[in-house]
Amino acid sequence: MDSQKIARPVAKALVTAKSFYVQAQTDANGAYGLSIEPTEDEAEVTIQVSKVGFSAAEEKVMVKKDKTVRAPDITLIKTTSDSSVSPTDTMSTSNAATHIELSGEADSHIYIRGSGLKEYALINFLVTDDQGVAVDQDHKITVHFSILNGPNGGEYVYPAEMETANGKAYTILNSGTVAGPVQIQASAEVDTATIRTLPIRLAIYGGLPDENHFSIALQKVNIAGQVHSGIIDQITAFIGDKYSNPVAPGTVVYFSTDYGIVEGAGQTDAMGRAAARFMSAYPLPPDPLTNPFAHISAFTYTDTLASKQISTSRNLLLSGPTAAVTVTPSSFTYDNTNKATNFIYTVSDVWGYPLVGGTAIQVDATDGTLYGDVGINLQDTQASGQGSTQFSFSWAPGDSLEAAQVYISIKVNTPEYGNGYRSLTISGMKTQ
Repeated sequence: MDSQKIARPVAKALVTAKSFYVQAQTDANGAYGLSIEPTEDEAEVTIQVSKVGFSAAEEKVMVKKDKTVRAPDITLIKTTSDSSVSPTDTMSTSNAATHIELSGEADSHIYIRGSGLKEYALINFLVTDDQGVAVDQDHKITVHFSILNGPNGGEYVYPAEMETANGKAYTILNSGTVAGPVQIQASAEVDTATIRTLPIRLAIYGGLPDENHFSIALQKVNIAGQVHSGIIDQITAFIGDKYSNPVAPGTVVYFSTDYGIVEGAGQTDAMGRAAARFMSAYPLPPDPLTNPFAHISAFTYTDTLASKQISTSRNLLLSGPTAAVTVTPSSFTYDNTNKATNFIYTVSDVWGYPLVGGTAIQVDATDGTLYGDVGINLQDTQASGQGSTQFSFSWAPGDSLEAAQVYISIKVNTPEYGNGYRSLTISGMKTQ
């Protein structure tokens, strides 16, 4: 008579909805439940079931939005070599456990929870004796899994412990909502000793780019782009996910500009920064009096299908040649009363915008004393007004100035690839 195999429930098997990254474990009756949210009204889902000691199996099921469906039964096959082997043939072939080691390749990284990307990592371990032989069932042990260090964003391992089957055990690292490095360790108590692995290192990457965490910055906000071609300015995009984590390294950011030239794309580093270079060149703004800016834009995508684009931008001032320096009053008189004369002067480009950062303005007098804005190093700015294009100083003769005439000079020196040198000298006469 042919013997018939009896199907028995398999408890604690790992059930995964592939492509949806949703998981569950079977209960004592081999049952499980998964909550899946398809993007379409109907979708085909591949259900994978695995457990140490069994061959993994898959089945496909059609799911519909807001509908509960019953998945087909899935049968796992034991991986023991021959069902005809008697119990006496499976006696211990190993010694007591002495080592735990990582088995196979573990994922180097996963992504934060809710990212829509892979949010878990299966980590397999092998327990061996002092001869390097996987421990058998007579020497099985319970392996404990723990997170030694992590970003503390709710990440966890499950199960937290597992009894070995033919020396094998596994756990699953599940991400939280904070990105960062994670160290996991497996350990077990064997008689009076503790055996453990070296820390296993993985990284939790941030999620997809978030519009509220997307910006760009310019190394310089004002360059003499109307004067020189070939000036390089560094552009940096900063991208985070909705939890303020840096996005995954390698996220691509695309750049464009209406005037000048900019590199087309850059990839983010571990802190979510992507760099590109802008270069002053034609075309230039056609009406710099009203609009001397290059509009630099950056964009990227918020999902893996590249169907939703987010963008951000900044303006770069392309300032022009240095204008003639003006000062009010343009001449003055003085006597021996030490009465001060106040001056207002303007230093800007020919369209009234600030000169580039690092421009030096020096005011000198042949006699008397100067006060105020007489030695200035301009900051990098786009704003016109007091402290950037308009300045003031005072000059006083003192009580005993004998010189019949005094000269006051204003000199403007710009750095290399700046707006250009200018100077102005005014004179004052002594009255009787």
